[in-house]
Amino acid sequence: MKHQLKLIFLLLICIAVGYTACTKSSITRSSNMVAPKVVSNQIALNLKQMLYGEYGSFSIADGVDMPVNMDIGHKGRLKIQSATAQPECGFKIDTAFQFSLDLSDTAKFDVWNKIKYEVLCTGGVLSGVSVYDSLNVSATTNTFTIVSKSGETLVLKRLVPGDKNSQLSLNGSLNVNATIQPKKASEKPTVGTYNFTLNSLVIDPVKNGDIIKGSGTFATKGSNADGIWDYKGTVVFLGDHKVKITINGSSYTYDLQTGLAV
Repeated sequence: MKHQLKLIFLLLICIAVGYTACTKSSITRSSNMVAPKVVSNQIALNLKQMLYGEYGSFSIADGVDMPVNMDIGHKGRLKIQSATAQPECGFKIDTAFQFSLDLSDTAKFDVWNKIKYEVLCTGGVLSGVSVYDSLNVSATTNTFTIVSKSGETLVLKRLVPGDKNSQLSLNGSLNVNATIQPKKASEKPTVGTYNFTLNSLVIDPVKNGDIIKGSGTFATKGSNADGIWDYKGTVVFLGDHKVKITINGSSYTYDLQTGLAV
């Protein structure tokens, strides 16, 4: 568990440092609006982190099997029933846990996670899962404090119930609300909200959760040292772990395995 939390902590730091560097080097404009290309990069990162379990406990790469990183415990605080990889129809998890970790004298980490998980069946055969996952994270270093609140409400179903290699359909919503507060009073914070609606995504479970088709919409607003933004747009999944993000009339393609533009 501590190893996983350290990875999330390092991920938060990379987001903060990378996003700041990106905005400072990428924007050339006459107004105080942050460029769509810069915001599209953060949208891609949020999709990568939320869909593949970098935030929270659920990853679409797990398919409809029990998520492998949910069977954990720390000093009796986490109360999750043990389960096999193929739980019975109607099996439910509804629990929450908290965890704190001091990585150094200046680096501290706190997490709160709420999980609701239910196994769905069709005709007595395993056919999908419904997931509600809410994660609140705060991380502090000697240069900044990060507070992130994220949530997902998803229904993942096999297109062929009972076939463990069947392609999957996914519908639902994701949301992220993040603040990066520098310790220096002279530096402005970065604040952003991101809301996604996903419609009829098709996922190939034998290709590490590759989303081979489907689309969604998003709305995001925020501000940082370089300006403000308030955009709506669409995401189209292209397969091979690629996603096309259209924002303010322009389109950008990203790799969901790396979060980088292609």
